[in-house]
Amino acid sequence: MITQLRQTVAGTTGSATMRGQALTGVQRHPHSAAAAPCPDERDARFRSFREGAFVANFLRQSAMERFWLSDLRRFYLFLYLIRESAWMRGMPGRFPFALVAMRTQLSLARLSQLLEMAHATGDFRRQRDPRDARQYIFEPSEKATALFERLVDDFHADAPALLQRGPVRLAANGRERRAQQALFIDAVLRFLGGLDLGDRGVGSLSFMLAMLDLHLHSPLATTDLIRREADRLHVTCVTIRNLLRRAEERAWLHRDRRMLSLSEQGQRRIRLGMETFEALVAEVLPVDTKAGQVIPSRLVRRRFGMMDRTSGWSAERRQ
Repeated sequence: MITQLRQTVAGTTGSATMRGQALTGVQRHPHSAAAAPCPDERDARFRSFREGAFVANFLRQSAMERFWLSDLRRFYLFLYLIRESAWMRGMPGRFPFALVAMRTQLSLARLSQLLEMAHATGDFRRQRDPRDARQYIFEPSEKATALFERLVDDFHADAPALLQRGPVRLAANGRERRAQQALFIDAVLRFLGGLDLGDRGVGSLSFMLAMLDLHLHSPLATTDLIRREADRLHVTCVTIRNLLRRAEERAWLHRDRRMLSLSEQGQRRIRLGMETFEALVAEVLPVDTKAGQVIPSRLVRRRFGMMDRTSGWSAERRQ
């Protein structure tokens, strides 16, 4: 029954919000390359990344992946719970309820419901915080840690190609591996924190991927696009038609008889989004690693320490 409820929640809330600075206008990240890559070369790299294992995780239809990954508000919550767990940190962190609700753009009632479901399904174990009996702490189950580790491994295998680099292997050592995983979490949470996660108009994961696909494969016949994206994103044709209508209302689309492509504004937004994601990849990966090389522990410790001081996590815990 819990599994059915989780599937229902995942389906009714729709695919996740992943619009981001890409859709609202982004600034160039300080880690971005000084010289922008050739658009055709960048498109080819994103075409491969789009078909890779990392993105495929967000479109899986199993109950757990669909629940935690199909909506980025829930994905934010998933990463936050992992980040503040003793499994990740070595000691329990904090779970500031109101802050998490604000960051995920979930109501307090909805956040409470999701946490109850996370506990009921066994994805996270819940217990009273020994430091403050009014608070709870959450620990990920083996299923949750396996899902998280697969995400991080797939990211390090697929994402470096966006920067024209080879796959990076995480360290096998527990402490070093946790530090590398924490770098991934902090970068993704900052990325998600810049998005309008509550926008259910053009802010869904389906919208983002449909527009990216249109950019990478246009021009496409409208009917072909609808059938193709409905199949690839595991949604109905009606959903894709609604996405296209929202995009057209915002002047993202260009129609030439039966053929459909992005307008200049749509192309500009998507390219800014691609650049922003490349900056995220550059944040997570050390500059001087080579293909297949394990990330040096000294780099991880140095960058992890800097990130913990500047990411807002430590500041939030002190308040």
